[in-house]
Amino acid sequence: MARMINMPSSNTTLLLVRHGETDANASSIWQGSSDSPLNERGRRQSQRVAERLAAGGYIGNVIYASPLSRASETAETISRRVDAGAVHLEPDLAEFHLGEWEGLSYDELRLDRRLWERMAEDPNFAPPGGESAVQFAIRLVRVFQDIAGRHPGETVIVVSHGGAIATAIAMLVDGDGSRWTQYLMANCGLSEVTWNPAPVLVRMNDTAHLDADTQPRNWGAE
Repeated sequence: MARMINMPSSNTTLLLVRHGETDANASSIWQGSSDSPLNERGRRQSQRVAERLAAGGYIGNVIYASPLSRASETAETISRRVDAGAVHLEPDLAEFHLGEWEGLSYDELRLDRRLWERMAEDPNFAPPGGESAVQFAIRLVRVFQDIAGRHPGETVIVVSHGGAIATAIAMLVDGDGSRWTQYLMANCGLSEVTWNPAPVLVRMNDTAHLDADTQPRNWGAE
């Protein structure tokens, strides 16, 4: 039986945070659903975005995160600063699963495997052991709508991944997951979507809280 999805109501807001930097991010390696910790720069980025949210008055707000450690660690740093309590781990917030192709560089994915070319030709194409762009987009829009629907009229913090957030925004705002490249975020960038009553992108990749020591070095998708 299909799981029922809670639909968002007006004035529900999701504050979207991409996780802090990892060594794979800095090296342009696709991590996808593979787990990897934050590096030292990523931990400093997490502290900066946590301070930004606390200064904005987001104290005690509910926090959801991907269970992958680079996202959950970022979320825990935020939670401690804004006194949010336990972070709710949501498996469907995880990054695009490329199966056997995870761990390859962006150049290898683009040039050798022709990943993005293949997905443009056929959105149902899936790498060996991975998921298709269609499966990924449906997963993301459903979980974002479901989280927003659980908290009508509230502001919720969601910590996820570059490709996941970009795809979710493209689906929510444009109804077209293939437009994800228009919504790429820096590590610990901050975006905001509000239902009014339809989803509206209010803020996109705000990095004003990141200083010279924490500015992102690589804007890879995931």
